[in-house]
Amino acid sequence: MKRILCFLFALTVILATSVSAFAVDYGCDVNTVSKAIYLENLDTGAVVYQKSAQERMYPASTTKIMTYVVVVEHVSDYDNTMVTIKEELLTGLDPDSTVMGLKDHVGEQYSVRDLLYGMMLPSGNDAALVLADYVGNGISGFVEMMNAKAVELGCTDTHFANPHGLFDSNHYSTAKDMATISKYACTLPGFMTITNTVSYTPARFDQPVTNTNYMLINDSEHAMYYYPYTKGIKTGYLDEAGKCLVTTAEKDGFHYLCVALGAEYSFTEDVNYAMLDTASLYEWSFTNVGYQTLYGPTEVVKSVEIQYGKGEKNLNLIPEGELKALLPNRYDQNLVRVEVDCEDRFEAPITKGQALGKATVYYDDMTVGTTNIVAANDVELDEMQRFFANMSEWLRTHMLLVIGIILVIILLIILLIVISKAQKKKAAQARYRRRYRD
Repeated sequence: MKRILCFLFALTVILATSVSAFAVDYGCDVNTVSKAIYLENLDTGAVVYQKSAQERMYPASTTKIMTYVVVVEHVSDYDNTMVTIKEELLTGLDPDSTVMGLKDHVGEQYSVRDLLYGMMLPSGNDAALVLADYVGNGISGFVEMMNAKAVELGCTDTHFANPHGLFDSNHYSTAKDMATISKYACTLPGFMTITNTVSYTPARFDQPVTNTNYMLINDSEHAMYYYPYTKGIKTGYLDEAGKCLVTTAEKDGFHYLCVALGAEYSFTEDVNYAMLDTASLYEWSFTNVGYQTLYGPTEVVKSVEIQYGKGEKNLNLIPEGELKALLPNRYDQNLVRVEVDCEDRFEAPITKGQALGKATVYYDDMTVGTTNIVAANDVELDEMQRFFANMSEWLRTHMLLVIGIILVIILLIILLIVISKAQKKKAAQARYRRRYRD
């Protein structure tokens, strides 16, 4: 299932370069708290819900998704690539900063895999710094690599100032850009496995590191957040950023990704509204959105004229298969329309199922599907009909030539008649002269 999910992520990233995700009003009535949200169906690229999705926000530790991307694109062997823990990298961290606990292992070497788990599960800022320093030959070099990757992915409102997401006024992204980065990250080796893990024990650690994404944890302590269909990805929190969360979910063959940024949080209330928003949006989508059949495989989309068909003057065109679109379960059928791109006339022979054009279906003026339209039945060629039709067409298009030939023939006949009469007259005169001499 994880391989299938990653394939869907990869496919979505590829398609995003050539097809814009269509924007249909799905009528989502979830009352969300997060300031910026982007909810996308990964199977189709449909944006089911968005809220200030292109507004610049502080991404907090969801930044580490990009850190993961840059690291794994420059390290091929996670298990045998060993990194030395440098004390100077850890001294600047706030004592209250989330860490995996590397300060107790200064001078030791850890595999990239251990550090990736330590960065993504407990949101270890120490692990992020160690990995960034190793891959970028210094933190600043790594940050440049992060920003270059953001540009490569088409993130137009994203700029990173560090690899961990701690506050910097020049460190920002949007819910939409974070979705783009996350979809790409999910195509990379190990990402979904690591971010979907609840706990992991690195080498020489007495206790495991635990995932801060409570939507993955099924126990009494986290019951208000646990959502069984959640897969990965990363949490984040800063006073300036609020609660942030990027996740995916899969149920009944539907795959979604949700980015929630800027959910206000107070330690007194101690409620993570980013998680509650995300679970509510997933549940609403799974309940209220589905594939709707707009055109069945036998519905006539268009009738065209047929030339030289044996007993056939017209041909019905039908969809190549069922044309479905991701729409609200109670969508308005009056908002569905189809535009057909094909000729109005075709020549026989035609084979049943032969593609003769395309049909694009719109819902509320938004493209929701495109399919080939094909011949509903075979049409045999009438050879005699085509012969006489071609002959007639030839005569019509070469009328001046035909008239010219006829005129030439008439003139030749007249000339032959004149010559014949002249020859007869000459012969008669010759016979007369012979009789006179005799």
